[in-house]
Amino acid sequence: MDEDGQSGEGTSLVAHDDPDAVQTILDGLPDGVYVLEEEGGGLINERVVELLGTDRADAEAVDRLRSLFGSAHERALERQEPVTADVYDPVTDAWLETHIEPAGTSVTGCLRDVGERKEHDRRVDQQRERMEGLRGVYSVMRAINGVIVTDATRDELERITCETLADEPGYEFAFVAAVDSGSGNIVRRAEAGVEGYVDRIPLSTDPDDPAGRGPAGRAIRSQQLQVSNDVLADPDFEPWREEARELGYRSAAAIPIVHEGGLYGVLGVAGTNRNAFTDQVAEGLGQLGDVLGHAIAAIERKRALMSDQLIELEYEIADGVGVFDGPSMDGHRVDFERVVQVDDDRFLEFGVTAAETFPKLETLADCIPHWKGVEPIDESAGEVTFELEIASPPMFSVVASHGGYVESAALEAGDYRVTVHLPESADVRAVTEAIREVYPEATNVARRQVTPSEDSIAQLQDHLYGVLTDRQRTVLETAYYAGFFEWPRHSSGEEIAETLGITPATFHEHLRSAQHKIVAAVFNEPNTTRAGSERE
Repeated sequence: MDEDGQSGEGTSLVAHDDPDAVQTILDGLPDGVYVLEEEGGGLINERVVELLGTDRADAEAVDRLRSLFGSAHERALERQEPVTADVYDPVTDAWLETHIEPAGTSVTGCLRDVGERKEHDRRVDQQRERMEGLRGVYSVMRAINGVIVTDATRDELERITCETLADEPGYEFAFVAAVDSGSGNIVRRAEAGVEGYVDRIPLSTDPDDPAGRGPAGRAIRSQQLQVSNDVLADPDFEPWREEARELGYRSAAAIPIVHEGGLYGVLGVAGTNRNAFTDQVAEGLGQLGDVLGHAIAAIERKRALMSDQLIELEYEIADGVGVFDGPSMDGHRVDFERVVQVDDDRFLEFGVTAAETFPKLETLADCIPHWKGVEPIDESAGEVTFELEIASPPMFSVVASHGGYVESAALEAGDYRVTVHLPESADVRAVTEAIREVYPEATNVARRQVTPSEDSIAQLQDHLYGVLTDRQRTVLETAYYAGFFEWPRHSSGEEIAETLGITPATFHEHLRSAQHKIVAAVFNEPNTTRAGSERE
């Protein structure tokens, strides 16, 4: 020691006159402590031996220390300044940290296991990344809601979605693409943060084509979210790897835009980092696809209801009753007026038929597997209004999911005929394929361009329903078709609430809110409907 009590040049504990005494001191310390000479040799305490999982009887521990922290030791000696370093030790499967203090030609190190801290830091980083990813999802949700209330078009909705995602930290760009019904090609609809990406890259829906095995192709075929969290290592991403390097993205997600089985396209998002789409973020993005699908379906349906020109399609299931070995319906007719979706796999279909036909309808309900039962609501003037419970999506829902509505549907002499109206932009082939997935025997027997009636009550009703939430609409439709508004009432509020699986109080709350919104739309917004605007 010099006069100030500091170690002199070249002084070290290893060269101490009594190394055993030094070793005893070191072994008494709770942390791992070691002393190494620049030219070789050193002392380590018992805790270092434990941390390295080795034997102090040989030089292995010293060699391991030099191997793990050699460069840090050299920096400390060269600068004669403290250095802290951490490394992963594959031998012990642990993260080790050393704080090094230089003293002339030797270093003294304090060794610790920092695995718990590393795990904590890793979790914090993951949580931060998840929050950043979810923030992007929530931002888009807010943007979509803002677009919807402004009565925007589908193009505006898709553009705002892409722009909002591209502006979020952690995402490079976003695009919306769809399958062209004529060519079968995947075409761009909107993009932000990049220019012409979809137009210049190979894309396909064919699983045998390498361009169809990426996230977008898989998402379109499966209608499920698809993710590549390391595009530079993913073998299925090879056709787009050079683009990824050039544009600087490291992960990719493809979110199908769907609603009730109808595919409107795919939302592509490029992440700046690897593993950008964790399970939690992916779940949020999957919900985003559903929200977009629902919004587009509403926009397309409104467009169909208010359009000057529509596509009218007529479908027929010949001998639809015979398919299920049902009773003869010769001379009998059943009209189906409305379908209300109660939950994911439960629908109520309301209709009317002659009193003498209703017993045959009850027999038919026992023959068709997805018909769960039919109940009369009211009988008057020789007709029965009825409620039919269905366990799978009927044609009404399939058409609605593609932006259209059912103009009429009837079962006559055993044949089922339905007429649907679609916006001019609708993918007729996709609609027909979706219908045949539910009803394989259905054939498209007519296609026409029509001009809807200006005073169509159905159009006015559906347009006004745009101000309602899904639950309010379900309650209002069920109440109406179940005869709640008739005098005397055909069904009580308690009976309808039981049918919907909600409490009477909840039923009346939704009903009052729906009635208030409908009345407000009529009296406060006289230009809401096209007919009203023209009368003015």
